Formats: sequence, structure tokens, C-alpha cells
Amino acid sequence: MDLVEKFDAKGKTGGAYHVEVYQTALEEADKAAPPGKTYKLADGRALDPLSDAKFKIVQTGEKIYRV
Repeated sequence: MDLVEKFDAKGKTGGAYHVEVYQTALEEADKAAPPGKTYKLADGRALDPLSDAKFKIVQTGEKIYRV
């Protein structure tokens, strides 16, 4: 996977987070499925994307927002 984007996000409590976006290279992707993106915090915790600007930290359930 290749790092394709980085951005900052904040939680409702004001906590700041650094988000990293990884994408599977085309040659590594399954031919039947398009390459997928994986969202993680800089500390390695997984994120579930809820929209282009809203994410949920899998471990805690906290929702964070792109700034």
C-alpha cells in the first residue's frame, strides 16, 4: 500500500489527530475489484470513513472531522 494523502482532523472534544490515507497499488489490487483506500491515524489506529469529512476511530468509536 502507498501513502497517498495526509490531513488533520479534530474530535468533538477538541482533540487533534493526524490522518493518513493509504491506497493499494493498481498492480497489487484484485482485478475484479477497484483499488481500495485505508484510513488510519498516524499512531496506527484504524478509521472507518463515514463521509469525505467524517470518520470513526474503530478502537474507541469517537467521531472525528477533517479540518
